Amino acid sequence: MSYPSEKQLNRHLRRAVSSIPSDHAEALWDTPVEKADSSAWFLEGTETKRRITHRYLRWASLAAACFAIILFGWFRVSGVPDANVYLDVNPSVTLDVNRLGKVIRAEAENEDGRIILDNMNLHHTDVDVAMNALLGSMVRHGYLSRTQNTLLLSVNGKSKARTAALRQKLSLSAQQTLETLLGSGIILGQTVDVDDAAEDVAEHYGITPGKAALMLRLLKDQPSWDLQDLTAMPMSDLIRYCQAAGIDIAQYLGEDSEVIGDLDSLMDEDHDDHDDRDDPDDHEDADDEDRDDPEDHEDPEKQDERDDADDPDDENDPDDDEEAEDDEAEDDEVDDDEAADDEAEDDEAEDDD
Repeated sequence: MSYPSEKQLNRHLRRAVSSIPSDHAEALWDTPVEKADSSAWFLEGTETKRRITHRYLRWASLAAACFAIILFGWFRVSGVPDANVYLDVNPSVTLDVNRLGKVIRAEAENEDGRIILDNMNLHHTDVDVAMNALLGSMVRHGYLSRTQNTLLLSVNGKSKARTAALRQKLSLSAQQTLETLLGSGIILGQTVDVDDAAEDVAEHYGITPGKAALMLRLLKDQPSWDLQDLTAMPMSDLIRYCQAAGIDIAQYLGEDSEVIGDLDSLMDEDHDDHDDRDDPDDHEDADDEDRDDPEDHEDPEKQDERDDADDPDDENDPDDDEEAEDDEAEDDEVDDDEAADDEAEDDEAEDDD
């Protein structure tokens, strides 16, 4: 069975309207229309269907609204950064972390950072696991060692409580990792509120905004220092540089900061490195010892005789006494033989006479 199209219906309606006599048209329009009773046979069942349809539409709307709310909430929790974790050694890496503590983005701030990332996929990885993986990569590539064992850990977040808790958690995790890999480590932890100036310095010099904020605080009290030199220093060298100038770098860390490890050990290691270097006096002493000693060219037998003569213990050595007695006995025997020969020669001379 085919249904008429809309065009056909309109054509039939026009024909029907045009066929109505004009005399009866006005009467029809003016005739009052009586509302049909709901119990009329031709309205039976229509009210129930209407109610069921409205109920389905209502539940479908509520379900769609709940799904939209859940989807929006999930996106807010898992897809939007809640904190930024900045890692600076000499390589600088930024980790964006969501409310669940998962990394949603890892970005290198300089060329060293790109070497460290080394195509690692840290997406949806726990932030402490991701940080430890980066520290291990720094050790493998030589950026972290026993003499370069300092990490600047900066955290910027929306909530102060969550930010402080995250920084403390990561600081302890980083300390354990450095102790495992290097035997010891120094962690400078700070909570930062990044401003436009820090972001500009970070972008220009290839560091994180956390290290840039620290550099700007140092330069306020040390305006003669060169910002480019400071940003290029690894964190261990920066601490040594400040200590040589009599500056405690811990005082310039951001709000709610802490230092894990002994900063003075960096100076001790620096002195040890200088002590281990070649000392010209040591070379002179070695040269003096290596020079030709005239006594070294003497006859070995004469040298032995001198040694025997100079050794005071030889006087009390029983072995030497025995050797001396044997030598005297041999000399006496030789003298006796010579005397006997002399007597024999004298007897032969007398016989000849």
